[in-house]
Amino acid sequence: MNDLRALIRTLLAEELASLRAEMLAQPQAERVRVGSESELTEFALMVARRAQKPEFLEALEAGRIRFAPEVAAPTPVAKSVSPEPERPQPASQPRSIVSTMPPTVPELRKNLVTERDIAAVAQGETRLRVMKTARLTPLASDEARRRGIRIERTLA
Repeated sequence: MNDLRALIRTLLAEELASLRAEMLAQPQAERVRVGSESELTEFALMVARRAQKPEFLEALEAGRIRFAPEVAAPTPVAKSVSPEPERPQPASQPRSIVSTMPPTVPELRKNLVTERDIAAVAQGETRLRVMKTARLTPLASDEARRRGIRIERTLA
């Protein structure tokens, strides 16, 4: 039993070390929410404040700092049937696209997928999408196999 634990510890240490090396090699994207004018202004002010430090500008120009929009799941909006026509929205408010169709395949955007992540997938799901570079722990693979979940890797 102790040999098995030692083997698992060694494997996990190797996997975590390689994940750390990958994370340090690739620039991490800072998630920002810019869904409204006020949030965009707040983001621009934050960048302007950070740009006063030369090391921030160097890292930004070198690509070590990136920004990515925070993606919020659209919330379904119930429409009432009424005879009055829809009024156009003011140009200052962004329109959101609402879909009543749920995503067909659950997706995990993590570098390391654990058994808990697989256990959190809804019952009856047969597929799970993970990032191309994601690693699965042995227990996560076993849990996915036990539940009949096929792991799909994204292209990006």
